[in-house]
Amino acid sequence: MEAKVLTGDLDHDKRDRMIDDFRMNKFSTLISTNVLARGIDVPEVDLVISFDVPFVMEHGCWKEPDYANYMHRVGRTGRFGTDGIAVQIVCNEDEIDFMAKISKYYEIDIIELSSFEDLVTAFKVIRNQ
Repeated sequence: MEAKVLTGDLDHDKRDRMIDDFRMNKFSTLISTNVLARGIDVPEVDLVISFDVPFVMEHGCWKEPDYANYMHRVGRTGRFGTDGIAVQIVCNEDEIDFMAKISKYYEIDIIELSSFEDLVTAFKVIRNQ
């Protein structure tokens, strides 16, 4: 199936049509900027991949995780009582620290996947395969 890209520079009507098409399974993969971190309710989303850990600047130079934005991003999967997986790609020591802080803040276990096969296994578990 086809993938589509949704960014903030699309006009509102085009974004709405694209989201409606995604809901109706006209395409299976939606790649988006942070514009969709909030406000999209699609029950069938079972995988969200984030390419950076959201953060906020504190005191002009100190970075802290953006806890709410992170939760909104990963909350796009597993909606309405369904299972889902959220994958966070971590690229540097700051992001590793951010993930530890997020884990502590929300009192959740964040499992490190060491390979693509680990992701496939986790996906099969939620799909009972």
